[in-house]
Amino acid sequence: MTRKSSQWKRIAWGYMGILGVIIFVSIAHAQQPVDITDTWLAKVNTLSESKELVLLSSEVWGITSSDNKIFDNMTSRCVAVRKVVDGKPQKSLLYSKFMDNDGDYFLLETIGEGAPQGTWTFLGGTGKWKGIKGGGKAWWTARVKSQMPDAMQGRLKMTGTFELPK
Repeated sequence: MTRKSSQWKRIAWGYMGILGVIIFVSIAHAQQPVDITDTWLAKVNTLSESKELVLLSSEVWGITSSDNKIFDNMTSRCVAVRKVVDGKPQKSLLYSKFMDNDGDYFLLETIGEGAPQGTWTFLGGTGKWKGIKGGGKAWWTARVKSQMPDAMQGRLKMTGTFELPK
């Protein structure tokens, strides 16, 4: 092997190494899946209730489970307002805070139209969640009568994607 061809091979391997690092970094910071189940309890405050129209607010507390360990065993706290017309959910707006065991948290906004489901978006976060972006869909997988007066209990499924800054 000549000295020149050996030098070219080293240069080629160097470029491939740099390309590998670039690809790894871009994949590491690419969008990642979100798959969270939130089991919750809501204290409901009714502003107005008639057969035709119900307006209510609620404060909601929960705990998450997820196969993705970074979302597992987080606590959640939400405030929500909802409108129901003729017994059918029309609109809902929720703001949620999900906190991990280190005290770092992220914030979400969820907008619901119609059935008990909605579209959520990350609003930001602290600590390891600072700069988080992404969003997805959420829907109830269970809603049961609570043993507490003026309360609801249930389970919510959230799927989507997230991305953290480099």
